[in-house]
Amino acid sequence: DFDLSERELELLQGLVHGETYQTLAKKFFISPHTVKTHIKHIYKKLHVHSRALAVRVALERGLV
Repeated sequence: DFDLSERELELLQGLVHGETYQTLAKKFFISPHTVKTHIKHIYKKLHVHSRALAVRVALERGLV
């Protein structure tokens, strides 16, 4: 429904598990800036403005 890319879904799952941007960057071999950019795209696609709301939507909609 939200047209999230595979990478965005991976990062969203990391958010659900409480991982930091730094941890996610190391895990996926990308820069923290790139993580932040992906997260911005996730927020836009999910129509949310915070990590907590993104996690809530992900769990409620079964995205992760």
